[in-house]
Amino acid sequence: DEMMANESLLAKKQREMGFLHHFHHLGYDLIDLGVVEKFEWTQLSHDDLHLMLNRHKWQSGDKLFALRSDWTNAIVRYRKQYHLRADKIAYSGPVYSLLKERHQLGVETFTDSIPKQIEVLGDMITFMEKELELSLSVAVVSHNKLLKKILSPRELEDASVRKFICERNQDALKHRLGADHPLIGLMDQAPTEQAGYLKEHYPELTGHLNELAEWEATLKSKNVDYVYADMLALPNQSYYKGIFIQLYGENQTEPVASGGQYTSSSKAFGMAINNGSAKNSMETAQNNEVM
Repeated sequence: DEMMANESLLAKKQREMGFLHHFHHLGYDLIDLGVVEKFEWTQLSHDDLHLMLNRHKWQSGDKLFALRSDWTNAIVRYRKQYHLRADKIAYSGPVYSLLKERHQLGVETFTDSIPKQIEVLGDMITFMEKELELSLSVAVVSHNKLLKKILSPRELEDASVRKFICERNQDALKHRLGADHPLIGLMDQAPTEQAGYLKEHYPELTGHLNELAEWEATLKSKNVDYVYADMLALPNQSYYKGIFIQLYGENQTEPVASGGQYTSSSKAFGMAINNGSAKNSMETAQNNEVM
């Protein structure tokens, strides 16, 4: 058992070093930040406040401290504080929420160029497939602006509504929102018809839907077995302002990697691998080979 634990630890560290070396050679700047973050009460952003609900935190004097729960948020604040000019960043390290610890390997690019953002996504997928030997089975791509147009701010913040959307519970949503609500009309459509339905009823969303289709086509070109454009997805991070993506390994119910577009000093894009999920995906593949 001790030998297996040693080998598991070494494998984890090798994946981490392999990731950093790989992206260093691709021209990414590497960054490492302390796991304890310090905040000023008067300078907390909306995203800081939202993330704070799920963080280990404590107060000392007039300062607020918390364990890092999200790399993107930490990097954005560091980049702003120290005027960091790097366009592409790679990082590795733990994040801590109230419920669990995860070890992430991730990249960020600070550009409003969609082709450059897509290039970074391609770099991550290539690393996952070639270096981690992951077979990416499913990609789900969504856009933050869609539900924001269909739902009012109050509806979007309603915990019950969000829960029923995640569950795709149309009956409960009818009861909560009314049978004639536009969200119910969207859910009545077959998945392949939903984009057309939105373009017809919300022509102002056409640009966002075309962008969604562009990212969908990109993912299809990256050897992902199945790519699904989800019009009803809710982003798992409050700071996502555009496209957001989840990648799944074969026979996995939790995403092995996720990311999306957000706003920093300019539009930005980030993607992170859960190192534990990568390990689990590889073990599943190895077990399937043995069977």
